[in-house]
Amino acid sequence: MRLAMFVDGWNMYWSLVNAGIRPYGWCNFGLLAQQQTGHANSVVRVKFFTSKDLPHPEKIANQQAIWMRALRLTGCEVIEGEFRSTRLEVEEQIRNDGKKWREKQTDIALASHMIADCNQIEVDHERPGEYRWTPGYDEAVLLTQDSDFVPAVKIVTSKPFNRRVHVLLPPSGLSAKENAARIWKPLSGPTVIVRQLSMEDFARALLPRVVIGPCGEKVECYHKWIWREKYESLHVAAK
Repeated sequence: MRLAMFVDGWNMYWSLVNAGIRPYGWCNFGLLAQQQTGHANSVVRVKFFTSKDLPHPEKIANQQAIWMRALRLTGCEVIEGEFRSTRLEVEEQIRNDGKKWREKQTDIALASHMIADCNQIEVDHERPGEYRWTPGYDEAVLLTQDSDFVPAVKIVTSKPFNRRVHVLLPPSGLSAKENAARIWKPLSGPTVIVRQLSMEDFARALLPRVVIGPCGEKVECYHKWIWREKYESLHVAAK
């Protein structure tokens, strides 16, 4: 079984922030995909879609840089869009909603990769100068709450692709959960498996405190992030 996992990075991050469990974003996404699909022995290719946090340059220099290095050491492919100042687009945008930055290109990139990766074009070595189509993945795993990906999921699960898609909804605040369920649950069926993840689901798929790459490179979890054990002990004490 070949799984392809597509992670909507900023959507997942803000979902965990709203749920009050940001430390659980230090996640082994390949393991999470295996656990949630039931394919424990599957080969998982993970693509993580994000953008550099230009509104907060200090995070690019430390927190986000550490996170990106850790992801790459796990074999995850990081695909970056960009944050663009709305001042470069329309001043009215700033006046109306106060947003000075907008994330661009990541959603389109994710949807495009999900569809394009269904099949791969390879050189046909038996016929020089010609190409052949081969299956890219057997099932897809999408981690997001964003309803913008509904059309892409419908395309992937329909002819000619006919792939099963597991839609994993990250933990979030109550209103966001209810909204995501309202949008995604009606799509549930044999080809679209929708699951609402919990904190426990992420806890079972955490990366170790120190991530070690195949060549011995090491990345340690950012020191100011609350580590899981500390976070859980604080909440137990509060009860």
